[in-house]
Amino acid sequence: MKITKIAVLAVDNEQLKDLERLNRLMAVFCSAIRYSFNRLVEGEKEGKLIKRVQDLFHLNKRYAEDAVMQAKAVMSSQEELLPIRLESVQAKIQKTERKITDYQTGKKTPKKVTAETCLEGLDARLTKLKEKESTLLKHQQEGSTICYFWEKGKLL
Repeated sequence: MKITKIAVLAVDNEQLKDLERLNRLMAVFCSAIRYSFNRLVEGEKEGKLIKRVQDLFHLNKRYAEDAVMQAKAVMSSQEELLPIRLESVQAKIQKTERKITDYQTGKKTPKKVTAETCLEGLDARLTKLKEKESTLLKHQQEGSTICYFWEKGKLL
């Protein structure tokens, strides 16, 4: 059974070194989660991965297990959220297409920029949204995990 205690740390100048050690441990743990996520995407088995994380990051068994467990949780949440994200992107595409039509037909006029500038921006947005939609559809069709969780430090 695992027990986790939540606490607030009151740190004075004498304990700064301990706080730095704690910060370093958390950084290593986050790296272990990221590493675990990538290895799980590649298909590595959980048991082997726990041992590898222990050796590679010099963590005890509990931290290694928790890193793998959190990586698995991220993967499962991405799988669950894929249809919702796809639906959201498709709604944004429809809205953008409707705006483009409204500006082209003259139903709406831009307030701060010229119509050409506004249409260029909407076309760029539409292109980006369609790329995102194709990526999400590909993952949905293949049943694959979306691997962009830690790519370039941002989500799609």
